[in-house]
Amino acid sequence: MSSFPVIDEKRVFALSSAISSNLIRLRQSIDGLRQLHDQWKDSNASFINLIAQLTALKSSLGEMHDWINYAIQDMHPQLLSDLDVLMGSCEVLVRRLDRLIAQLEQPDQEHVDFALKMKLAVGSRSMRRLQNVAKRQTDAVHLLLAACKCHTTAQRKILLHKSRQIRKEDASSLSTLARTSRWDGQCIKALTSISRMIQWFRIVFYIKLLGRSGDHVPTEQDYADAAAAIRSQAIDRELEEDATWLRRETKIVLQGGENTGKELIMRQMKVLYAGGYPVEERLSYKGMVRQTVWQLMHAIIDLLKDTGVNLSDELNRDFAMLLHEFETVDIATNGPTPDGVRAVLNIWTSETFSTLYVRNFEIDFPPYASYFAREIERISAPDYIPSEADIVRLDYPSHNIKELRFNWDELDVHLFSMGRSFPHHFRNRWLHQFENATALIFTVDVSVYDRVLLEDPATSRLTLEFEAFYGFVMASLFANSSVILLLNNFTRFRNKLRHSPLEHFFPDYRPGVSTLINNSSNNSNPKDQEQQELAARQYILRRFKDMNKNKLSIYSFWVDLDMGDNAHLYAALKKTLGHIQMRRARSEVWSEEGRSAAEGSVGGARSPTIGSGGRKGSI
Repeated sequence: MSSFPVIDEKRVFALSSAISSNLIRLRQSIDGLRQLHDQWKDSNASFINLIAQLTALKSSLGEMHDWINYAIQDMHPQLLSDLDVLMGSCEVLVRRLDRLIAQLEQPDQEHVDFALKMKLAVGSRSMRRLQNVAKRQTDAVHLLLAACKCHTTAQRKILLHKSRQIRKEDASSLSTLARTSRWDGQCIKALTSISRMIQWFRIVFYIKLLGRSGDHVPTEQDYADAAAAIRSQAIDRELEEDATWLRRETKIVLQGGENTGKELIMRQMKVLYAGGYPVEERLSYKGMVRQTVWQLMHAIIDLLKDTGVNLSDELNRDFAMLLHEFETVDIATNGPTPDGVRAVLNIWTSETFSTLYVRNFEIDFPPYASYFAREIERISAPDYIPSEADIVRLDYPSHNIKELRFNWDELDVHLFSMGRSFPHHFRNRWLHQFENATALIFTVDVSVYDRVLLEDPATSRLTLEFEAFYGFVMASLFANSSVILLLNNFTRFRNKLRHSPLEHFFPDYRPGVSTLINNSSNNSNPKDQEQQELAARQYILRRFKDMNKNKLSIYSFWVDLDMGDNAHLYAALKKTLGHIQMRRARSEVWSEEGRSAAEGSVGGARSPTIGSGGRKGSI
């Protein structure tokens, strides 16, 4: 039973709604700041730093929102009060952001005068103040989250005390920000008026300079030239907008071998974020789904035949029915009969077959076999229409390049998926598309470590993944990219370690002493199994990192892509991609500032020489 007093759930729901509202407004503010950053060609790092801090604040508020929704009964009234005050401060911050974004709107992106430059300087000062406020609020949210998850009264009091201290500083900063914002707003307004006057004088000057005599009557050619100029300006604006969008997009290259989950990610991204599959398109996958069921039944038969295990009388009858079904029914077209479905379910759920399936390392089962075994009754129905979940788990190898565009909250994603067996002459036509990719997502099926190559029985199939990974991370196309390594089928890998030790397939792997003792005595101590699993994971991850000669940033995830909708994985991927994008944007700004400083220093070094030479000549 929780030690927290009873709280008002209506208050919790109201607070949850306030957090949701602030999340939406923060997302809109971030989008507005990005548009401003694209408009101001001479923008400095203030935009990037403020966007990064606001993104961190939005992420922290998202975690708080999730925690409130799933732990209503664990909320303490003091936590609610502190969070309520913090949401008020966040609303003030968002209002200041919206006001600043409206003030910094630049209608004319071509002509930048000194007034606009001063306007940007004043706005940058306001952005730095807003960044400090956002940082304090982020720290306060982190402390409140820690207090929410803390079950010790003394620690909770310490965290709440620190949070209140930060909020006092935040309140002081907000009051200072209110005073300075009024002055900055007046300065920006005055500078905007001055800039408009400068633009007006520029237009008048060009009219006087290029104007015609008063008695000139426009001809058809004049109208045609004016129309052509308008079209040219529209095309230039469209090209500039496209270039800006391409700079902002998050380009991802998805790469992996067969049965590694690459196709699942591509299809699941389409379902979750790009509109999914309409009914007409889903019907086209009906034959592929039933072909997968046929492969599943074929693998079950092969496994039972090869092992020669003694089955019970009931399972023997099911096995005989399965053999008869496989020989007499066109499963790939019509699906199995009800008797065949019953036989598959009985065999698959039996303890005897489960043991064989876990220890199997010779018979190839179709990817996500457990899912299709559970859904076989629905798939065999006469009026069956493939669901999006069925299509997502089809892992037929792709021999072409697929691309997908979608908005992932604040990320504009352009996702590419390329098959390894794609023809070389077609591959070269697409290689330029992968330049400056934000990230390379490389998927690996780690459970194949105990499978060997047909041409070399002493070599594990996982060795091919190491070599393929080396080829991609060493490619010049990905020299400036980050790598996200998805190590799939982690549960199956962990279960296999108990029966197929990793050192049997990788002689250079040296497990710990306790692990060796455990393997020799067949002891099932959970602690020893955990150490064995950790050592094996570290070894495989080290082998991949050893391939990274270019020292690219690698983010690794051990996953089971067949375990539901993978919402937690995609949330982690989105957060990782946002972090990568912010880091790239900051590095670009810093490199531009470095080049500008270098050019300024070169110019400053030359000017005294020129000046002294001039004076010397005049003397």
